[in-house]
Amino acid sequence: MTTGQGSMTREQVEQFLAEPRNIMVATIRRDGRPQVTPNWFYWDGSRFYISTTKTRRKYPNLKRDPRVQLVLDEPAGFRTVLIDGTAEIWEDLDRGLPYFKKITEKHRGSAPDDATLRERLEREQRVLVVITPDKPLDQWTRWAR
Repeated sequence: MTTGQGSMTREQVEQFLAEPRNIMVATIRRDGRPQVTPNWFYWDGSRFYISTTKTRRKYPNLKRDPRVQLVLDEPAGFRTVLIDGTAEIWEDLDRGLPYFKKITEKHRGSAPDDATLRERLEREQRVLVVITPDKPLDQWTRWAR
């Protein structure tokens, strides 16, 4: 584990992940350069769930190469978590609907009913990116100043 001035405990990391904040998702472009985007997410204690569309650059990047790096950073820069992981793409909206709902509730405070949400997901060509960290939480790079 890498630390700055001090390291966050497991409980502090879990609390940090539960807060409504963006997660930076780094994927690998065809030419090998990184491509980074901010996204809303939901963490269930073992995997990250991120909503994106088929029209976003990360979609073909992840279809080609599922390796990712995730970064969460407090705006003041006092807490940071870095996670290496492997992504899979769920295109089945029925399978992903509960997680799309949790992402929306986390970041907006509520979510529409299932039918309304499903219609929006279809219209926007949404897919769910499910990321499994390569290491357990205790081994993530995390620090606080």
